[in-house]
Amino acid sequence: MDYGVITFTSTYGAIYAQKVLKEVAPVQVMPVLREISLGCGIAVRFRPEDLEGVRAALAASDLKEGEYAFYAITGSGHNLKAEPL
Repeated sequence: MDYGVITFTSTYGAIYAQKVLKEVAPVQVMPVLREISLGCGIAVRFRPEDLEGVRAALAASDLKEGEYAFYAITGSGHNLKAEPL
């Protein structure tokens, strides 16, 4: 995994998660990759080494489990792969 992304069912969820996660790890808001194309169109990117902390922070937040999904991203350009985590 080169990096991870989290997609959300709502824009509110993405913005809320960014606030929660910035206390745990460096995260970046980005458009959802077309290889995933699920959710509200906004994703949060995180480093692979921060996966467990990011998962724990979201699990402890007000977001429900079905409101977000994790993906592992590898490669770039035409070789980009997105797989659910």
